[in-house]
Amino acid sequence: MSTMERTAHSGKDDDNIAGQPLRVRLLYALGVCVLGYFTFNALVLLGVVQFIYTAVNKSKNEEIALFSRNLLRYLGEVLAFILFLSDTPPFPFAPFPGNEPDID
Repeated sequence: MSTMERTAHSGKDDDNIAGQPLRVRLLYALGVCVLGYFTFNALVLLGVVQFIYTAVNKSKNEEIALFSRNLLRYLGEVLAFILFLSDTPPFPFAPFPGNEPDID
C-alpha cells in the first residue's frame, strides 16, 4: 500500500479543517450549540419584554434593543460556525460581539 493510500485510509487529511481536528470542532460546535439554544430563548424573552415595555411606554427601550442586537449577532456567529460558514469559534472562544455599526 502506498503512502498516499495509507493517508487516504487513515482519514488524517479529511479530519483536519482549518487546522482543527474535526473531533475538536465537533466539541466546540456542541458547546456553542448549547449556548445558542439559551441565546435564542433569551432573545424570545427579550422580544416579549420589549413588546410589553413598548405597549406601556409608547417607545422602545434602547438598552434592550442594543443588548438584543448583540445577542442576535452572537447567534449568527454560532450558526455560522456550526454550518461551517466560519472557522472561528464564537464566544467564549472569541470576543463577544460588540457595538459595531449595522451593515444595513
